[in-house]
Amino acid sequence: MTWKAIGKSVTGFSHVSVGKGCEDAICYRTLTDHNGDEVLACALSDGAGSARYAALASAYTVEKVIDFAVQLLKHKDEVTEGHIYALAEDIFYGLEQEAISNNVPLNDYSCTLLGCIITLNKAAFFQIGDGAIIRNDDSGYYNTLWWPQNGEYQNSTTFLVDDSTFANLQIAIIDQSVTEVALFTDGLQLLTLNMDSLTVHQPFFSGLFHHLRTANDSEKINILNKKLAEYLDSNAINERTDDDKTLFLASRLTI
Repeated sequence: MTWKAIGKSVTGFSHVSVGKGCEDAICYRTLTDHNGDEVLACALSDGAGSARYAALASAYTVEKVIDFAVQLLKHKDEVTEGHIYALAEDIFYGLEQEAISNNVPLNDYSCTLLGCIITLNKAAFFQIGDGAIIRNDDSGYYNTLWWPQNGEYQNSTTFLVDDSTFANLQIAIIDQSVTEVALFTDGLQLLTLNMDSLTVHQPFFSGLFHHLRTANDSEKINILNKKLAEYLDSNAINERTDDDKTLFLASRLTI
């Protein structure tokens, strides 16, 4: 076991109160490349609250990312910006076909996208919309890859189906060995990010990553994953946000 990963989506109180389910989605897997090294693939998506098929769109989006990672490794390809644009186009086309089949506007399938594919010495990150991707630097400090795309208002953002040219798609290909990463949807932004200084709230992540680093077998990781869901649905969190919440954390063992 090289990567240790946990991740959960929890329905927000504002959704529960009106009888809606969770419209966030998460999918992650550890895969193996042709050299026998572990590869981490993860995707999160937040379906727009105004979108009729938000939950379907977000679930479809994250599954397509993992399928893409599997096919990439099958063909022994290294991920490039071109691959990520092709992935976005594929998801866009799939959601467009769903909208046509159901005779509804494409924006009924509006959702964000956050994802990463991390190999031994290379990492690809990509994002459309709000939420954030966090990684550690050489000093153990946590930084965002990009600041959330919220525009003028905190509750507004861009979505994958907004633009078929993907002008808002952010991509970073890093030729480094990334050892810790976190992804989260916008329901956790006010708890994890300092909006005044545009920095990451370090104690939030340092505490969670400490527990993940010290979990030394699959049973303890499963327990942590269960506790993560309980934490995201706790009064301490729900008092500060009523939105759906998704959080993913992964730590790589280093020798």
